[in-house]
Amino acid sequence: MAGAGSDGYRIHASGMDGEAGKLDRAGDDVGVIRKAVEDPMCYAPDALGGSDSGPAYDNFAAAWQAEAKTLEAALHELADKVSISQQNYESADHETIVALHSAGANDGLTTMPAPAAAHPGMTTGLTPGARPAALGGPPIGTQPTPGTPPPSLADFD
Repeated sequence: MAGAGSDGYRIHASGMDGEAGKLDRAGDDVGVIRKAVEDPMCYAPDALGGSDSGPAYDNFAAAWQAEAKTLEAALHELADKVSISQQNYESADHETIVALHSAGANDGLTTMPAPAAAHPGMTTGLTPGARPAALGGPPIGTQPTPGTPPPSLADFD
């Protein structure tokens, strides 16, 4: 993942395509190896060293072929899943970009937090019609309202 600007993350889906291709080629390679070592030969049971060696080898070769087929299929399936994930990431990125653009630029939406509500007994700024301190009005601050005690920690729930 890499930063998409300073406020988000983005998946580089193009890299996933290469990895899916590697998995697919590995599955193809396993299939080629499996076919190259298939045992199409017919032989007498004694040819491998005794009457029970032939059947043991046949069982081993059949199990190996089955495992090779399973591995080949699993690699191709994993390659397909990586490709599907790549398409899903690209689609989600596209849908997000479209949704952000459709929200509009100057329609009053912001990512800034809402201002905190004033605590009772605190002055936080000008009242309607008041003049700022720079124009001769009272100073603006967060001091207790004149005539009220300052809030205690118990007042802040």
